[in-house]
Parts: sequence; structure tokens; C-alpha cells
Amino acid sequence: MRTYSLLAMAGLALASPDIALAEVLTVEGVYPARTAGAVEVEEITVERFGGDVGEQLAIAITDRLEDVRLDSQPYFTIKSATGGGNTYHIYGAAGGAPEEAFSGPVGATLRGTASGEVSEVRDGSEKRTRCVRRDDNKKCIEETVDVFRCRKMTVRFSPSLRLIAREGGTLYAADDDLVQSQRYCANDKSEPSPARMMDSMVDEFAQRVRYDLAPEFRRADVRIMESRKGLANADSSAFRETVRLTKSDQAAACVQFEAMLPSYPDHASLLFNAGLCAERDGRLEEAADLYQRTRMTADGRAYAQAGLDRVASRMRAERQLDRRYPPG
Repeated sequence: MRTYSLLAMAGLALASPDIALAEVLTVEGVYPARTAGAVEVEEITVERFGGDVGEQLAIAITDRLEDVRLDSQPYFTIKSATGGGNTYHIYGAAGGAPEEAFSGPVGATLRGTASGEVSEVRDGSEKRTRCVRRDDNKKCIEETVDVFRCRKMTVRFSPSLRLIAREGGTLYAADDDLVQSQRYCANDKSEPSPARMMDSMVDEFAQRVRYDLAPEFRRADVRIMESRKGLANADSSAFRETVRLTKSDQAAACVQFEAMLPSYPDHASLLFNAGLCAERDGRLEEAADLYQRTRMTADGRAYAQAGLDRVASRMRAERQLDRRYPPG
């Protein structure tokens, strides 16, 4: 099994404030692209997008895809449609004439269009009560009601993308119709900004394309199981100390969890914690087996299922990367 370090500007470190204070083990790894049709694509030529928001979307998607890194190298090579044709590499026998020519990395062309629309309609009114006269004790003795007319601004963003293989055929398609609305009244200090609303929807769609087309790196602090039920007194004390050890030396704690498991092969906490250690070390098949055994226990089902889901996802990422970079 090969290992990869895949980073992106939007890479996630998943740890909630509550979990951070508990006993945890840190697992990290590469998770798959959400669509598999384009996993072999290394070069993307971005054509000029059509529509009044097309150029903005093309820039946003280009920025997201250029940010993806695999082992510190760009995951994609992004080219402009005006930047020239394909690069051809010629291979031949030493000192001899070329034997074969081919077009290098798998390439594709990204085409798209994106339109925007802004509309405003009346949206009722809003009443505000204010004091117009107070007595000597500053108590309000006369009020008035002001009525302010209100409006609703709606911004619609409609993108459509196609990633076309160099040899022809659609590898990836994405269409959407995003809408944001905001109500405001005449007494508000500022009106909503249609530009900012559009920017947020363009960014949202660009992020979707990035995670559809490329894997992502995640780091998560996963809470261990701490139940000592069923352990002998001495082993219970050792287990408690190992749980504490996770706060200072996770690798040493894992050695202890795995060492105790043969004596208690059906103990939910030891099975799960050993599985988490295997996942932490990238031993995914072993982790899956330990999580499956944990799921057979009464106490470990919920914990085990989450672990199985993570492992299955990471193994899917490995298969995608093996397609992109065949072994050998």
C-alpha cells in the first residue's frame, strides 16, 4: 500500500472543542474525490466561460484546483485555452530514432457558462415604536409608530460545467441553480450587497467542483472507548493508565492497547482502540477487521460504524490514486 500526503488550502482539521478535551487518537489521511470519472486527469485546460458571471467562476475554480497538492506537488496542471496546445514527449532507443510518440499526462478541457440575475420586490412593511416625549424622570409619556416599507433582494446564480476528455466524451458534469435572498427595510443602516451574495455562491460552487474532482486530506481527533467493564483489576488499572497516555504519547498508548488485546479478544474498548491505532498508522485492512469485530459487541456498534465508514472512504481514495498513478 502506497501512502500519499495530499494537502489543499481548504484542507480540514476536524476536531470539535468537546473532543479536544477528551482522550483521543489523531487519524489523518486522504479521502476520495466525490466523483470518480475524472480521477486520471492530470492536465486541465480551462476555456473562456460564457455568461456574465462566467469569468468570475472560471477564476474561482482555477484557484481552487491549483491549490490542491499531492506530496507537495500540484495535483493538477491548469492551462489556459490560449496558452498553446498539448505537450508531446518522444521516447526512443538510446542513440536511435524515436520509437513512439504520445501525448503525456491524461488531459481534459473544462468548459462552462454561468449567469447571474438580481431582482427586487416589495415585501411588506415594518413597524417601529419610538418615544417622542418624556417626563422629568425620563419616563416615556408619548409614543409614535413609524412604518417603514421593506423590500426583498434575490440573487440567482446558474452555473453549468463540462469536463471533456482529450479523446472526447464527458468525464464530469455539474449544473446548479443557487439562490440567496435578503429582506431589508427603509430604516436599515445598509442595503444588502448583490456582489457579496454572488461572490459567496460562486465560491460555494467552486468548492463543490474542487471536492468533486480531487481527493482531500483530513485530520480528525477521534475519541477512544474508555469502558473497562470485563477487565481484571490489574488490567483495568493498566487500561486506565493507557487511556491517560493518549494525551502525551499516542504511539506508546497504541502499543499498550494492542498488547492487551490478545488477552481480551472480544473486549469492545480494546478492539475499537486497537482498530483506531491501526487506522492511525495507515493499516486500513487491519483497522476494518478490528472495527468489524467491534461492531459485533453490544457496546461498540456506533463507534465501529463510524470507523468503518472512514476506512472504506480512505480505501476508495487509494483505489482512485492507483488509477491515476498505476503501481510501477
